[in-house]
Amino acid sequence: MVVRTPTLNSLKRGFLSQIHQPLPLSRRESQQLLDSITSSFRKNLDKEHPWQSEDAAAALPAAKSEETSPKTTTTTTRHRPTDRHLRAILSNPLFSHPTQDRKLTVPAPTKNPFDVFDAAVAKGLMTPRRAAGFLATVRAKVANEQSSDTRANLAATGAGLRVLQWLRASGQENDLRFLSDPALVQQLVPFMYAEGLEEVAWTWLSQLALHRLRVMEVESGVGKLNAQPLFKLLNAMIQEAGHSTAAEAKSNLDTSYSALLRAYELLPKDYRIANLSVKHNWASLSWASTVDAFERPKPSVALFEAFVQQGRPYSLPLDMAHLELHHPMAPSADAAVYYMHSRDGKARDVTDSRMGDRSRRRLICLALDTVDRLKQTGNTTEASWVERFLTNMCENLNLGILNLNAAADSIASERPLYRLN
Repeated sequence: MVVRTPTLNSLKRGFLSQIHQPLPLSRRESQQLLDSITSSFRKNLDKEHPWQSEDAAAALPAAKSEETSPKTTTTTTRHRPTDRHLRAILSNPLFSHPTQDRKLTVPAPTKNPFDVFDAAVAKGLMTPRRAAGFLATVRAKVANEQSSDTRANLAATGAGLRVLQWLRASGQENDLRFLSDPALVQQLVPFMYAEGLEEVAWTWLSQLALHRLRVMEVESGVGKLNAQPLFKLLNAMIQEAGHSTAAEAKSNLDTSYSALLRAYELLPKDYRIANLSVKHNWASLSWASTVDAFERPKPSVALFEAFVQQGRPYSLPLDMAHLELHHPMAPSADAAVYYMHSRDGKARDVTDSRMGDRSRRRLICLALDTVDRLKQTGNTTEASWVERFLTNMCENLNLGILNLNAAADSIASERPLYRLN
C-alpha cells in the first residue's frame, strides 16, 4: 500500500501555522524590549567579569595575587562565553596584524622621477605632456639645490637626452608632432642647451622650415594655429642661447642676436608663418635691447647693427627709434625726437584702448631715454620739449605730474623717474 505524501498546503495548516510573524511593537514597547535586553546582557557580563573596587584590589596581598591570578585566568577563560567569543575573533588571521614600533617605522621613499619615466616608457604610457611633467619635476629638484650654476646641474641629470631618446625610439621625431605641445618645448629646450644638444633643436627648426612648413601653410589657412610650434621652438632657442652663466648676473645679447640671425638665414623668406615667427622674436629681442637694456652689458657693434638691419623691413618706427638710442657706440636721439614730433598733439592717443600697456610703457621709456641723451649732448631746448611731451602723456593717463611714482608702478618699470626734473 502506497502512502501519499502530504501536500504543502497541509503542512502550512499543520506545522507552519504554529509559526507567527512578530507582532508590531509601538515605540514604547520597543524601548522596553531594548532596555530589557541591555540589562540582561549587563547582568551576565557583570557576573562573568565582576567589578572590583580599587581599595579592595589594593588590599589583596601581592603574593596571593601572583599565585591565584594565572590559575583563575586560565580556568575561567575557557568557560566564559564572552572570552571564548573574543578569543575566536582575535585569533582570526584577518584581524591579526603584526604590531610595528612607531620609532622603527620609516616613511615610504618618494619615487625617483627617472624610474617613473622609464616605467611609463616600458608600458607604452609615455606622452609628450607626461614627458614635460617629468622634465618639470627634475627641473624643480635642481632648482632646490644650493648651487649657483643651474645649467651645469641640469646637464648632470641627463634628463633631456633621455626624453630625446624616447622621442626617437617611439618615432615621434619623424613627424615632429610633439612640437605642437608648448609645455614640452618649454621644458625640453633648456635641458638640450644645458647638455650640449642644441644642434638637434636647430635640426628640428630646419625640418619645420624645409619639409613641414608648406603643409602647415596649407592646413592652417590663416596661419595662427600651426605657427605656434615654429614660434615657440624659436623663442625657446633664442632665450636659452642668451642664458647667462653662473659667473655673471646677466650676459649681453650677442648670442641671442646670433641665434635670430641664423634662424633668419635658415627659414624661407617666402612663407608667411616663418616670417611671422622671426618678426615676433625680433620684437621680443628689440624690447630686451631697449626697455631692459639697463640690466645687461652692451652688445657688440657688429651684431647689434646686423640685428637692427634685419628689423628694418618690419616697419616698426617706435622700435627703430628706440634702438638708435641704445646703439653701443654711437647712440642717437634724432629718430626718437622725430617720432615724438610726428605725434605732437596726439598725446591723448595713449588713452586709446587700441594702444596696449606694453606700447604705452615703450613710449614712456623712449621719452625718458631721449631726455637723457639730449641732456648729455647739451640740447636743452629739445630736452625741455620732450619733458613737456612726457608730462602731457602722464596727465592724459590720469597719472598727474605730482603722482609720477604711481606712474612708475603702473608701467611696471624699474627705471627711476628723477630724470624728469
